[in-house]
Amino acid sequence: MPTTTSSDYHDGNKAGGRWLRALLLLAALTGLAVSIFIVIEEFCLVKACRDTAAFSFFGLNMGILGILYFCAVTALLLLRSRWSRLDQLLTAAVFSGVGGEIRLIWIQKYVIGSWCPLCVTVGISLGTVAALLIAERLLSTPATDGRPGFSVRWLFMVLALLAIGLAVATAGVREFTYS
Repeated sequence: MPTTTSSDYHDGNKAGGRWLRALLLLAALTGLAVSIFIVIEEFCLVKACRDTAAFSFFGLNMGILGILYFCAVTALLLLRSRWSRLDQLLTAAVFSGVGGEIRLIWIQKYVIGSWCPLCVTVGISLGTVAALLIAERLLSTPATDGRPGFSVRWLFMVLALLAIGLAVATAGVREFTYS
């Protein structure tokens, strides 16, 4: 009986891998498109959108940062089957990004007190990418070196990345003040 390796899911050699790759790309491109809309403020007329636009990440505009972030995630998704280290970089980017997104959701709930629909959509897009990466790991069989695709070590790495992303966002996300 033939087995499926994690590289089959990256390369799309198996039917399930092609679907996962397509869904991953769709989720990342959705995050990119919505990030572009966030920069074009006319697309969101809700007061919460204007309130969230008042926040920055170490002084950088969150919308521009979202565009750069999702461009990088999309590029990593497209290139990771060529270089295995890019798959590790994708994992780091996505799960630390989810940690950061937890802080941004907290700000909307407890600081702003309302929800920006575009920002929530970006969070859902990123959460979808993360969930699909986990599904990809669960569906993969042991790699050629005998390590399972989804291991306790990988799980601890993901949890550490979430914590790092949350800590960096907690330190870096501030309400923009005009001097």
